[in-house]
Amino acid sequence: MDFERMTDEELALRARRDPRGPFEVLFERHRGALYAFILRQGIEEGRAEDLFQQVFLKAFRALPSFREEARFKTWLYAIAVHAVQDERRAERRRGSAVPLHEAMAVDGPRAHEEAERAEDVGRVKRALEGAPPHHRLLFTLVRFQGLPLAEAAPLVGMSAPTAKLTLFRISKRIGELLAPVRET
Repeated sequence: MDFERMTDEELALRARRDPRGPFEVLFERHRGALYAFILRQGIEEGRAEDLFQQVFLKAFRALPSFREEARFKTWLYAIAVHAVQDERRAERRRGSAVPLHEAMAVDGPRAHEEAERAEDVGRVKRALEGAPPHHRLLFTLVRFQGLPLAEAAPLVGMSAPTAKLTLFRISKRIGELLAPVRET
């Protein structure tokens, strides 16, 4: 069977019966973006690797609870959001805080473009560092991970209208930080 041609949802349903092939394809499809999502939440790199593995292990174990009408990506990111929130609570108990990770950087083919992008990423990071963690989660789920707003909102405990307003405000703040650079 050619698992590569199947949708994520078809793979998740098939993985309930025989997880070896289908779950491996799901892992390969989502591992890079999911790991970057965890890093973008300000999780230290070594701890992010552990969380990443925990998320996929939880997803594997929870496959029987995957609903046919659900989108696999949203379901997987719900597991990741809960893992990140658990990690934040643990960090607070330990008294450690980690700054927003450099993983927001996007690789570019040319050095000058990378330098400009790094400056922009720094400004975005500063804007997001001042945002509450659930706002940062919302922003990265929608803008970096590509989840629809209606699916991302409940993952961070917001209604869709509240999430839309929050995303607008964060985007406006980021635009204000980038505007002086764009005008020069």
